[in-house]
Amino acid sequence: MSALLVAANAIEAVLRRIAGWTSWLMVVLMVVICFDILTRKIGYQLPGMGSTRLQELEWHLHTVLFSMWLGYCYVLNAHPRVDTVTAHRPLRTRAWIEFIGCIVFALPYAGIVAWYGVGFVMTSYATGEGSEAVIGIPQRWVIKSLFVLGLWLLVAGIVSVLLRLTVFLFGGPALAARANLNIERVPEPT
Repeated sequence: MSALLVAANAIEAVLRRIAGWTSWLMVVLMVVICFDILTRKIGYQLPGMGSTRLQELEWHLHTVLFSMWLGYCYVLNAHPRVDTVTAHRPLRTRAWIEFIGCIVFALPYAGIVAWYGVGFVMTSYATGEGSEAVIGIPQRWVIKSLFVLGLWLLVAGIVSVLLRLTVFLFGGPALAARANLNIERVPEPT
């Protein structure tokens, strides 16, 4: 069971590192948005860098940020969920609900979408798909591949959570204390 915690920690470390590496893109995104707004307001566009291309770049940067943080956010339990039914239940009950939800819903769904996403990217690459706008960003397969990578990172995050839940539920009291479940936090009522 300790090996499961080591594996969960390793997966989480990789997800944290990827999220950290891509976090600087938030600054780039803000600069691109501000530049796009300013150039539209003053009516001057750089040659080859019109508002259409800038807006597509904004969309691409949003996608990269979302995708590269998806798995790590799942590990942190930062994904949207409704905890009104489980918030006041014992930790062990919440762990069982999370465990069953991961196995029955999250892992199959994310796995299937990630698996078929690879074909989605390959089709985009094979057809030379690009922007529908004449001056848009070409080679759309690049951003699609980063989105699919994000789905695989989500799968890794779900596996990490499942490993921690397995240790907590089946590893005995000594290991359960080391599982570091993020479902322990009960959200404050609003």
